[in-house]
Amino acid sequence: MKISVIVPVYNVENYLQTCVDSIISSTYTDLEVILVDDGSTDTSGHICDEAAAHDQRVKVLHIDNGGVANARNLGVKQASGEFITFVDADDVISPAMLRLLLEAIELGDHCDFSMARAASFQDGSGPQLDMVMDAPLVTTVCSQEQYMGHLFRDNRFGYPVVWAKLFRRDFIDKVTFKDIAAEDIEWMTRLCVKMNQAVIVERRLYDYRVRPESITHDNDSVNATIVSRLNTYMTCLNDIPQELSMYRSWCLLYTYKMMLNTRHNARDTRFQQEVMSISSSIYDQTTDELKHSQLNWLVKASLQCFYHQPWLYAIIYSVYAKLYSLTHR
Repeated sequence: MKISVIVPVYNVENYLQTCVDSIISSTYTDLEVILVDDGSTDTSGHICDEAAAHDQRVKVLHIDNGGVANARNLGVKQASGEFITFVDADDVISPAMLRLLLEAIELGDHCDFSMARAASFQDGSGPQLDMVMDAPLVTTVCSQEQYMGHLFRDNRFGYPVVWAKLFRRDFIDKVTFKDIAAEDIEWMTRLCVKMNQAVIVERRLYDYRVRPESITHDNDSVNATIVSRLNTYMTCLNDIPQELSMYRSWCLLYTYKMMLNTRHNARDTRFQQEVMSISSSIYDQTTDELKHSQLNWLVKASLQCFYHQPWLYAIIYSVYAKLYSLTHR
């Protein structure tokens, strides 16, 4: 069974070689590594070509810059494996990850995808991956209801990202990424609507790098991205059929939390008016559904109160921020 590993690449010359080395060092060797050079302006494209020259399993696509969604879509089109996985170009995987994810998905009963535990590491420090090769395979199976519920609530079954997961090719073939902010969660939402179940490998096999210069952690880019994500969560809600009322309720709760938080953080920034406009639109479109949703009455009342009384949300936000700082010293 071949696994196609798709890696979108854009200006990551300082990290790409480490990422590629971790993939080609996998104990599972029937691989196809597709590096999609998304119009890099540094030496990333050359590093891709060097990797392909040294390992015939590596393929390189050089394309004009079109964003991560486009790069992933092209990678999937070019993939020939029965299974697909995604790795970000500045991250690192355990040598055992692909083998264990494949074993897990094949052991499960009609599992559409498997996933591993993941954690972050700071740029400049080393990853803390589980490198034990012969540990027993410990898994947890989760249903569609369990996974989608936690997708929008506490992430118990994995973050709404595409990495650290192994998908059956026929399960994702007709589900393409959209060129929007938070494309991961929107793509996963559409997959969850049609999934049967998933299986989790209870080991830390994927480490994602936190680097200050990345777009994810640049303050102005963060604000712009979070504003765009508000519209994405409404797209997620529209992805969920009306008959899946509990799923829609969970998504609605997540949308309101993000809306309230974004509105609070956008105060006195250049994004304030845009956030207010988007928030008003979301509220107008969803207020009736929120009232009739399956959420607890206290939750519904709190969301309504916080929307109409932002000063009260500011107080609650400040209290939680102080408690968080005290417990994470």
